[in-house]
Amino acid sequence: MNRLHVTVMSVAALASAGLLAVGPAALVGTTRPQAASTISAGCATAPSADGTEKVMPGSSGDMAGMSDMADNATHHSMQELRDKLAHTPSGGTLKVQRGVYQGALVIDHPVTLVGIGHATLQGDGTGTVLTIRAPGTTVRDLMIEGSGPGPVDNPAGVRVQADDVVVKGLHIRDTYTGIWVEDVKGAQVVGNFIEGRKEVAVSGQSPRTGAGMDMAGMVMKADKGAARAGRGDGISLFNAVLPVVSGNTITDARDGIYFEYGNGTRIECNSVVRGRYAIHSMYGKSVTVANNHFARGESGPVMMYGGPVTLKRNVIRDEQSAATGFGVLLLDVARVRMVNNVLVSNRVGLQIDGPLGNPDPTAVELNTIALNQVGVGLYPSANAVLSQNSLAENTVQVLGLGADGGGGKSLWSRAGVGNYWSDYRGYAGSGRDVGVVPHVEGATAGRLLASDPTLMALVSSPAFTLLRTMEQRTAGQNPVTVDRFPIVDPRSPSLPSAATHAALGIALVGAGSLLICSLVLLRCARRSLLPFGRKKP
Repeated sequence: MNRLHVTVMSVAALASAGLLAVGPAALVGTTRPQAASTISAGCATAPSADGTEKVMPGSSGDMAGMSDMADNATHHSMQELRDKLAHTPSGGTLKVQRGVYQGALVIDHPVTLVGIGHATLQGDGTGTVLTIRAPGTTVRDLMIEGSGPGPVDNPAGVRVQADDVVVKGLHIRDTYTGIWVEDVKGAQVVGNFIEGRKEVAVSGQSPRTGAGMDMAGMVMKADKGAARAGRGDGISLFNAVLPVVSGNTITDARDGIYFEYGNGTRIECNSVVRGRYAIHSMYGKSVTVANNHFARGESGPVMMYGGPVTLKRNVIRDEQSAATGFGVLLLDVARVRMVNNVLVSNRVGLQIDGPLGNPDPTAVELNTIALNQVGVGLYPSANAVLSQNSLAENTVQVLGLGADGGGGKSLWSRAGVGNYWSDYRGYAGSGRDVGVVPHVEGATAGRLLASDPTLMALVSSPAFTLLRTMEQRTAGQNPVTVDRFPIVDPRSPSLPSAATHAALGIALVGAGSLLICSLVLLRCARRSLLPFGRKKP
């Protein structure tokens, strides 16, 4: 091994270590926010320091420890509780003392039902545990458990069948559906803690059991199998008018929040983890999804049909299902406005499909789309305007989902302002933060990855790097994206701390490993250059 060879190899190794260290560190800088926080300080739930979710003090009566207490609590007669409820006047308050009340309960006149000292309504494993049929009823601070197995008749922990009902501060576990709201107006579902039946299979359509997506085309497909008893949704709304779903923590449900039809739905400040879809919307009108935290499920919000829809200031991360894995999926939804969201470490950050003939383009502005396998997936049917977003270090920044690898006619700037691209090779003009040359994304590499996702394991290989380099040189001949006004300073929210810490940790491990290899290589080279038989002094 000659001296030149050794020097080149050592410099290359050190340079690679430097790039690994600088890349994620630069990413932290590129997503520096103008607004300090993505999640509103008024939210009832928030992720803890280790990235897991918790119920904030006071948001749901601090009831996460109820289950252990319920196991050792005194058992009371449910009939006695029914008698007390029957004698409580309309508008009155009934306090449910600590203990376990086994059986079903129906509220048929307006009262306030309040749990004291970890009171538990425990179903017998058939049907719904608590049914509310009286307008203006409030139920709060109870443990509810033990509904029927489902899916027949959709048994729930709480079923709301009256207007202006408030369900607050409940801890619901071991039920098919947590809270079911149907054909009512003004329901408020606030600050509840809902645990799905994670030990049983997800019921109905599931990517893991036949539903999901054709990877070559990323097309949603229906489940051919029959529904099975098991896990239902955390909160389910059907044809609800002006419902508010706020400050709830939902874990291990089928869909965290499912709603169909309805109007004026507000979903704010919730935390949904380890489910199928964090939100599953079908034909919803005038929907607002704001300040939520969705993580580690199969997909974040899956918004299908209907509209208008507003998604703002949500953090959606680690939705990594190989069958879906969308941060956000917009399928035939009209009049969408998506602003100030953070989509990080998902399989696909954002995918837009249709609707055909929609005169109002989907507005995607000031979002951070980073560290995803695919940043943005666009069907030719998509009519979107994307501006001031940060597309940072996605394996494939934009993937065209047309038959020819194209992404339709969506626009990548508004009013002369484009997006921030971590792989932009141009520069800004004097006194401006807009690049002087367009940013172009080609289609070849992305289409190759979409056709065979196992190739994701090779994206850092020399062969794929060469392919990407060649594509950058020829991207203008077959572009999937042309941003004519790319910005060189990001304007979107910052990444969540856990994501940046993970990126830095990976970088430091990689940099440290390469540095050690370089030092070992230099030492070996130095020994090989010593004359044969000569000892080191």
